[in-house]
Amino acid sequence: MSKASRAKAAARSTGEKSPVSKKLLKEITAVYVFFMFAIYPLYYEDKYYNMGEAKWHFFRWVTLVAIVLLTGVFIWYQVDLVNKGKVREYWNLKNTSLIDRFVLAYAVLCILSFLFSPYKDYTLVGYDGWYMGLIAQLAFCLIYYFASRFWRWDEICVIIYLSVSSVVFLLCVLNRFYNKELSVTAITDPLQMYTDLGEGYIINFISTLGQATWFSSYMVIVFPIGMFAFWYYNKKPIRISAGLYTLLCCMTMITQNSDSAFMAYFAIMVGLFCYSFRENRLMKRFLEVVILIFAGWKIVGILQTIFSNVAIELGSLMMTFSKGNITWVLLILSVLLYAGFCALDKKQKIDVTKLKIVRTVVLILIGLGITAMVIYIALNSTGALAGTGFESGNNYLLFDTNWGNNRGSSWMVTVGTFIECDFMRKLFGAGPDGFYNLVYTYRADELIEKWGENTVLTCAHNEWMTAFINVGIFGAVAYIGIFIGAIVRFTKKSKELPEVIAPVLCILGYMAHNFFCYQQIICTPIIFLIIGCGECLCRYGLRPIWEEDGDLNV
Repeated sequence: MSKASRAKAAARSTGEKSPVSKKLLKEITAVYVFFMFAIYPLYYEDKYYNMGEAKWHFFRWVTLVAIVLLTGVFIWYQVDLVNKGKVREYWNLKNTSLIDRFVLAYAVLCILSFLFSPYKDYTLVGYDGWYMGLIAQLAFCLIYYFASRFWRWDEICVIIYLSVSSVVFLLCVLNRFYNKELSVTAITDPLQMYTDLGEGYIINFISTLGQATWFSSYMVIVFPIGMFAFWYYNKKPIRISAGLYTLLCCMTMITQNSDSAFMAYFAIMVGLFCYSFRENRLMKRFLEVVILIFAGWKIVGILQTIFSNVAIELGSLMMTFSKGNITWVLLILSVLLYAGFCALDKKQKIDVTKLKIVRTVVLILIGLGITAMVIYIALNSTGALAGTGFESGNNYLLFDTNWGNNRGSSWMVTVGTFIECDFMRKLFGAGPDGFYNLVYTYRADELIEKWGENTVLTCAHNEWMTAFINVGIFGAVAYIGIFIGAIVRFTKKSKELPEVIAPVLCILGYMAHNFFCYQQIICTPIIFLIIGCGECLCRYGLRPIWEEDGDLNV
């Protein structure tokens, strides 16, 4: 009898068997998660010409079918609980986590925001092309719930999900060496996504996800899963495959061409650094990840030099890190630091568990650095530094309407709209995805002057600011609470179940990335599923889907 069969038999021999209804819930949830992680990232219809619409079509129908089936079977399951006298136990508040409560509060507040919205015709489905209205928000909450209760760990499926994402990432690297005039397109654009696409648009679209920012949103919330495997596990096959996956992701960090990804990677690495103080082994692995990051950047730079006739010119930040000498310096320093740490560890002269003060100091320095940067930008932007020799015209350091690829203008409009809007809008917002309706009510002239009449601003390019406009103060607090609550819960649980560190890193990446970006139909449902799966791990551990629960409430 195989190990899996023995475990299954042992599980069945103890406790009360789960009813058929619960088994179906687990199976349907597993199939839905498979569709979203293994098929959704690769799905497209008319190449880049309708990528947003195509992803919405997939998400809408797959999620609708899943929710209808899950809801029907869930009712059946509740009947089984009633017959067993366990329905009260199932709905006991003690069985709800902080994440559950934030998700429920957010769902209720989205409904209230919609009901109080003067733009109901727009906020039910959402703005055309974005579809982040009430339907999507409630769908996110529901898929979180079903994943948090009925998803189960499946190692094979996780490998498949990472394999699919590696294909998406590899396409991104290949796409950045595309030239229509040369015969390399069969290699660098194997899906012929760029066929008939204007030269000026090629830089904006990559892989099977479309816009560069859409791609980077997906990248930063999936990459930490593979990176965690490289960082934590000891088996050589896992280490090698996860290491190659991490290296590919680091290369993709350059070729995706979005500055926001660097902020996300920084947040992810700070999180990984903090967790690495649990043992020397993990700190060594952290330094290995750092080496892979800089090595990946230089590999892209070397490829850009060798294939300069087909390499697409990327943004200045990307080119600095791929071809600049600064990355060689960082790579050499990280290798030396790693070698020194390994030498000290071998001689048993270092114990990171006793050096947590270093972690505290680093975090304080990071906080002070960010604060100093904000203060400098504020002083520089208001002219307070004029004539002192410390002023700068650098786009990153001068906050105006053009700052951050026009994010400065979007943020100013967002804050101004929130200040000017009426009390009910402050409390409950314009309605899910109602950003456009509200800001054009108060700032139409300014926006038309900035963007013209044929282009509209549909979000603040800051997901957390956008939430205050869409669902008001209450809804925004509940929404942000979902992510903060998940980080807190998973971190507490990580001491006994380290696997939940992976979703924490995914959340950190998402939150940092979307400080400069927005909800969209590719990455937002994925992060809700990741949080749901993390909650499920907290509840049940690494229990396979086929294993009997024993207790109906488990």
